[in-house]
Amino acid sequence: MSADIVLAPAQQGVRQTWIDQARWAAIILVVVGHGVGMLRAESGLALVVSNFVYMFHIPVLILLAGWGARRAQADGKTLSKVFWQLLVPYGIFQLIAFLTNYVLDGDQPSWKFTSQTFGLWFLVALAGWRLLAPWFRGLRFAVPIAVVVALLAGLSPAIDGFLSLSRILVFLPIFLAGPWIVDRVSEWRQDWRLRAAGAAVVGLGAVAALWLKKDFWRPPFLGNKGYEALDGGDFEGMLWRLVVLAVGTAMATGFMLMLPGRVGAPTRMGAWTARAGQHTMYPYLLHLPLLTVVGASSLLDAGSPTVRALLVIGAAVLFSALAVSRPVVLLIRPLVDPRGAWNALSSFKSGQR
Repeated sequence: MSADIVLAPAQQGVRQTWIDQARWAAIILVVVGHGVGMLRAESGLALVVSNFVYMFHIPVLILLAGWGARRAQADGKTLSKVFWQLLVPYGIFQLIAFLTNYVLDGDQPSWKFTSQTFGLWFLVALAGWRLLAPWFRGLRFAVPIAVVVALLAGLSPAIDGFLSLSRILVFLPIFLAGPWIVDRVSEWRQDWRLRAAGAAVVGLGAVAALWLKKDFWRPPFLGNKGYEALDGGDFEGMLWRLVVLAVGTAMATGFMLMLPGRVGAPTRMGAWTARAGQHTMYPYLLHLPLLTVVGASSLLDAGSPTVRALLVIGAAVLFSALAVSRPVVLLIRPLVDPRGAWNALSSFKSGQR
């Protein structure tokens, strides 16, 4: 999600244009999914939308992140970028979460940075994938080996949110497959039949979410617990994990295929979404404390459940657009990208001399 490392900044070219647009669409999925998640127990629409989004919104982000980190090396430069662009913002927004929870709910801060507050696990996981990927790329069968690691990880009853270890191992195969899959999607998007097939895959997922409703078993799709915590045997847990990886990857691929967009983003909307896709860290990080505030208020209590769900979806899209606007980016950049903000300030001061 970061413009610089997580999903890589846009470069000149057709492929990078649609990838930036895909980043923007993916981050909207995140904000919408988290928003309607607050109404899951009250609204059937919110329940279906939430389940549908959770089937593939994490895999699509990971595929794009893996593509963005495809040329990363295991060196000091990479470690420095991971620290400044992922771990420092994580620490800042973890502190913001502690403060928000204390002010709104009176929760005493745990001061734990090894376990993440709501939604921040992704930054820690990205750091882990970013550091592991160069080593796995040296293996002949990197993705199959990573799948085996993902399956074995669930055998530990103690694996959970500690340093996001469970999710790092569970979704590592998708991160490693990101460069290959995204490059294939770049080619396949030129064929309308493949784009239609991608839309059909996503549509099947939507039908499944609508059909299952309350019977949809979401915990395996989160990837944050071992098999014992899922109340199933190890063999069943491994089968479910394979299903989650396969379904998530297929739907994420279909989602990227079906997205509209033409070569070079010739329309005003296409150009705007491509630019917005370079700043997705802003809606991602800013929506987390905002949802905490909304959840502690009475804003979600008025109106019918369906109307509230529709309003939340609309508000999520509007918020995501505002969060990537130039004024917000300039104002919040010291929190989201402190090193970049400092470098920009230093360059501005040098130019004034």
